[in-house]
Amino acid sequence: MVRAIEAPSTSARAAAIDGAHIVLATGAAGVVLLDAASWQNSVSLELVADANASPPAGIEGIGMNDRGLLSHGKILFGPLGFGALKLRLHRACIARLFEGNDLVLDAEEIYSIAKTMVG
Repeated sequence: MVRAIEAPSTSARAAAIDGAHIVLATGAAGVVLLDAASWQNSVSLELVADANASPPAGIEGIGMNDRGLLSHGKILFGPLGFGALKLRLHRACIARLFEGNDLVLDAEEIYSIAKTMVG
C-alpha cells in the first residue's frame, strides 16, 4: 500500500514511517524531511530513497550518488542514483516490449523487473 503523509515535524515524520518498508522523500529543496537516526533505527524499513538533489539532503545520511548502497540494513538511493535506476528500468521495460507485440507491462510486472535491479 502506498500512503502519502502530512507530518509537519521531524518527530511526526519519524513516527509516520513506523511499520513502513519503503520511504521515498520528494519534499522541497533545502529541507531535511527525515533525520538519519529515524531511518537507521527503523526495524521495518528496507529501502530509503531521496529525490532531493539540492543540499541538504531530504533524508539525512543519504548521499547524492547512493545507488543501492547497503547501510544500517537498508538499501539507499540518492537523487542521482535514483535517476540512474529509473533510466535503467525504463530501458529494460522498453526492451521487454520488443519481445512480443502483445506484451503489456502492468505495475506489478514493472515492480518485479525493478526488484531484480536492486540488491
